[in-house]
Amino acid sequence: MFLADVRRRAAGPPELVRGSTSVGLVSTKPRSGEGGFSLIELMLVVTVLGIVAAIAIPVSSSFIGQAKADSATAVALSAVERARDLAMAERRNFELEFVLPDRILVRRVEVPGPGKTLVAETQLENGQVFRLVPGVPDTDDAFGADSEVHFTGTAPVMFTSDGSLIDANGDVVNGSIFLAQRGQGDSIRAITILGVTGLVRTWKWSGTKWLE
Repeated sequence: MFLADVRRRAAGPPELVRGSTSVGLVSTKPRSGEGGFSLIELMLVVTVLGIVAAIAIPVSSSFIGQAKADSATAVALSAVERARDLAMAERRNFELEFVLPDRILVRRVEVPGPGKTLVAETQLENGQVFRLVPGVPDTDDAFGADSEVHFTGTAPVMFTSDGSLIDANGDVVNGSIFLAQRGQGDSIRAITILGVTGLVRTWKWSGTKWLE
């Protein structure tokens, strides 16, 4: 009896036997109702995600469209400013030509004339073209809005060595260039050139007014 009792004591209490669910031990079986979502909770999550997606899609599309229009306008602006910079750097006249629907040509006027050398050709990006949208007024510079590309003098126009913009007769001229994508009201942009100083400005149509 004594030996049997010793062996039982050495084996430990019965509640420590593997697999026992006695009080004091943590059960490895999952409890009912834990570790998952109810059907109502899942439906609420799906509904919220749907609402967020419905709001985000049009906002993202508008943002992307405006970003593309801004990028195309930056390309046109760079071409115009490059012509002016070259004229001042090389002390020569550089001619600008806007070819519909979406190209800008820059030519150096050779001396002695009358030859011209094409030095740069730029094409607008992202479907942006020279376009005057009906119903959209002139920019605040008010240089004219009767066509996509409007200059107050006689073509061609060119930058001179002092940075000013002149026409074929040597008179200082101002100009407006309008850009847009068809059917995209948030893509309407404009570039204006003040002939006396050669100052170039960009404009964005907000839907109600021009913003610089």
